[in-house]
Amino acid sequence: MTIAFLRRMTLALALAGLGATSAHALTLAELQRMLKTSPVVDVPFHEVRESPWLTMPVESRGTMRSTSQSLEKRVESPRQETWRLLPDRMEWVGADGIERKQILFAQAPAVATLANAIRRIVAGDLQALESDFRISLSGDERHWTAQLHPADAKTARYLDHLEMLGAGAQLQALIVVERQGERTTTRFRP
Repeated sequence: MTIAFLRRMTLALALAGLGATSAHALTLAELQRMLKTSPVVDVPFHEVRESPWLTMPVESRGTMRSTSQSLEKRVESPRQETWRLLPDRMEWVGADGIERKQILFAQAPAVATLANAIRRIVAGDLQALESDFRISLSGDERHWTAQLHPADAKTARYLDHLEMLGAGAQLQALIVVERQGERTTTRFRP
C-alpha cells in the first residue's frame, strides 16, 4: 500500500463520517414543519391497488387536490371518476357528474379514521394524527419513512398501517395496508 492510497482512504472515511453525522433523526414536529412548507395542492398521482381477491393489480392515474377541509382525487384512467374526502363524509362522483354515492362517517367510524388520516397526511398535519395513530419515524430530513399504526381497536380490525415515504419536504408515496391483505400504494409526482 502506498502512502497516497492510505491518505485517500483516510480522507474518504473522514468525509463519509462527516456526512453521516450532519443529518439527525427526524422528529414528528420537524417532519410536519417540512411538509407544510411544500403542501400537496395539485399533484399528479399513480396508484396501484393489490388484493388477494384480484387476479392482477389495478392501476389508476390522475390528479390529487388538497385544501384545508378536503382532499379530491380526480381519476383520469382507467375510467374517469372523482373521490372527495370531506370532514363528515366520502363522496364518489362518476364521469357523467350525475351518478353519486357517499359514505357518512358517522355511520362508518373506521372509514372516517382512515379518510381523515389520508386528508391530514397530504395536508402535512401529522401531529393531529397522534390521537388516532401510534407514529414511528425513521430516517432523516433527506429520506424518511413514517409508519402509522391505528390506536383504536375498531380501526385496527380493518387497517394494519399507513406508511409515508418522502425526501426532504416532499411526500413521495403513501401506502395503505389493510388487514385482509389489500395494499394501495399511491405515488406522487410533484
